[in-house]
Amino acid sequence: MPSVKGTYRNGVIHLEQPVPAQEGQEVVIIFEEIQPDNSNSASDESWSAFMEFIDQNAIETGISDLAHQHDHYIHGTPKREPYP
Repeated sequence: MPSVKGTYRNGVIHLEQPVPAQEGQEVVIIFEEIQPDNSNSASDESWSAFMEFIDQNAIETGISDLAHQHDHYIHGTPKREPYP
């Protein structure tokens, strides 16, 4: 028996993928609440470790517009309009 995810909106079930079924076939739909997957969210500890890494490896270049003008400094293209 296939299992497929979907979303219920305004009285209609919208499936994420097609289901192999015969026209007129009776089906049973069981609603199961799905909890969001938060396994990819960074914890405060991970964020702190990342920021510490950035601080330890930061280099002062003396270039105040490096992020905005990176194409100029990396590829030699003409500078863009100044950043407001």
